[in-house]
Amino acid sequence: MEKSQLDSFNIKDEIINAFRPIELLFQIMDTSSTEIYGELTHSFSEIGKELCQNFRRKLDVILAQQKECDTHGLE
Repeated sequence: MEKSQLDSFNIKDEIINAFRPIELLFQIMDTSSTEIYGELTHSFSEIGKELCQNFRRKLDVILAQQKECDTHGLE
């Protein structure tokens, strides 16, 4: 594996690991009791989980573009 690929994997892992507590918060919110905390918590959870998925997809696109630039010698 090329050094640039390893760098991309390391960068992605570091970003995802830094972001993981936010994802866990939304997962916990999703399992909270609607009787105690109401439906609003679940709604926020759904929004948060969707934002997390969008973040991961965007991160993949950015890193793929960076890899493409590195491969073709572009900036």
